[in-house]
Amino acid sequence: MTLRVSSAVALVALASLLSPTLAIRPRGVRAELATFYNPASDFACLDGSGSVPFIQVNDDYCDCDDGSDEPGTAACPEGKFYCENKGHKSLIIPSSRVNDGICDCCDGSDEWATGLFTCVCADECMELGREAREAAIAAAKVAAQGYNIKQGMIEEAKRLQQERGEEVVAKEREKSELEANKEQLRAAKEAAEAPEKEALDFYRQLEEEEQRKKTELEQLARDVEAEELFAALDANVDGVVVVQELQVRLGLDTDKDGVVSVEEAQFFMSGHEEFDIESFKQVAFPLMKPYLDLEATSTPDPSSSDDLEGDDDGETPDLVQDPSGAGTPGQPEVYDPWRQNQQVDTDADTDNLDSEDQDDDEALDEEDEDDYDIENLPSHEYQPPAEPVIQPSDRYDDKTRNLIAEADKARKEFEDAERRLRDLDRELNKLKEGMDKDYGLDGEFMVLAGQCFEYTENQYTYKMCPFDHASQREKHGGGDTRLGSWGSWEGPAGARYTKMKFSNGQGCWNGPSRSALVHIHCGTDNELSHVTEPNRCEYEMHFKTPAACQKLAPGGPHDEL
Repeated sequence: MTLRVSSAVALVALASLLSPTLAIRPRGVRAELATFYNPASDFACLDGSGSVPFIQVNDDYCDCDDGSDEPGTAACPEGKFYCENKGHKSLIIPSSRVNDGICDCCDGSDEWATGLFTCVCADECMELGREAREAAIAAAKVAAQGYNIKQGMIEEAKRLQQERGEEVVAKEREKSELEANKEQLRAAKEAAEAPEKEALDFYRQLEEEEQRKKTELEQLARDVEAEELFAALDANVDGVVVVQELQVRLGLDTDKDGVVSVEEAQFFMSGHEEFDIESFKQVAFPLMKPYLDLEATSTPDPSSSDDLEGDDDGETPDLVQDPSGAGTPGQPEVYDPWRQNQQVDTDADTDNLDSEDQDDDEALDEEDEDDYDIENLPSHEYQPPAEPVIQPSDRYDDKTRNLIAEADKARKEFEDAERRLRDLDRELNKLKEGMDKDYGLDGEFMVLAGQCFEYTENQYTYKMCPFDHASQREKHGGGDTRLGSWGSWEGPAGARYTKMKFSNGQGCWNGPSRSALVHIHCGTDNELSHVTEPNRCEYEMHFKTPAACQKLAPGGPHDEL
């Protein structure tokens, strides 16, 4: 104990010789706490944990729990050292940094023990203070200019809010009037539609009756045509048609080889052994008709041929299809089932056709085979020709047309009212949503709504639209990647309007959804000044705006500068 006191006395004595002022205020003590350090009495720990003789203050041994007895040494882990830093800002540092060989105070006072012998730290406070004062003056100038601009932004926000409020009132008034008028328009529409419906129903009944009659006539015509074909095919007049009777009708030669094969005939039989007249109408005739229509279009009209000569009685002789399929020279090829059944092969030469002609015919048949393939033929369903489009002006009388025009007008007026009401609801919701947003204490950020600001770095261009969204895109092209939608203000208590949060952006690959935190700084212009990505898919932006500038306290920058 005697050694500790002797060392302390020596240190205090040495310090007193070097700096007489230390007898009044020990090293590392703030001026406002100097009265607690009275050399004439014991020192009471500032936390009330005890007291020690004053000679033990700054003796490099920690006696108080709060370290207040060692403000100028590194003895106490909880101690604080005060840098006076004349000419610049004063500073308080942890006492553990005292005499550690690193200059923390610009005046070098934290390295007093090492400085006694080596002069480790130079006093740079005046130089740093001058730079700080210049920076503070410049910042104060920006703040003053920005604050003046901010007042204009506040006034503009008030004007916009007033305009939007008036617009809301006007639209709500229009909406109320339209809602009341809508029912009148509905009643007028229904009143106009009633006689229109009655007239159209009358015409509809007429049309349905005409259509019914037309359908019946068409069906009757099909039945007559089917009965005629049935009679032509029923060669033995036994009231049924079988496969052999279909084989004599060359129009049913689907592969155009000159013969109706059993397979081709069975296709038209559609699984039946025979057809009576009714089943023929229902099943066979719809299948045969496309082929027979094709046959009819490819067969010349006998009455128009100049080579036909009449019999002595003036009647045109029946033309018989040559069994060879080549036809009679100089005459059209007309198929006659009765002649076909009664024909006797009397021409011996027909069995000895020139082989070259047969080869030519077969080659032609092969070329045409695809054109007459069963799968390539039109639908077997009977398709009546398309009817010409009849305009309402041609279909109805003048009275009905007037009723339709009046009903159309009433419908349009009602639909226009409904459409306008929907538009008004959408516009009102948008206006009210915009007015209800938090634009700052005085609405100073309101004028930023609807604007977007960009910042471009080496690879990306970033965009920040206050109260809307934030995004990025590659500098040399490509679409936007959404970094987030407007969320809320995220500043701390007392400085709420210093940070904006955009969240729920596009998801990262195997990562979170993108988000952006925007730090708001005072500036004379609205400018997105810097963007970083401190964490994966979490972006930080820095935005300068006059809306963030505050009024300076009287006297300008702090006197310590």
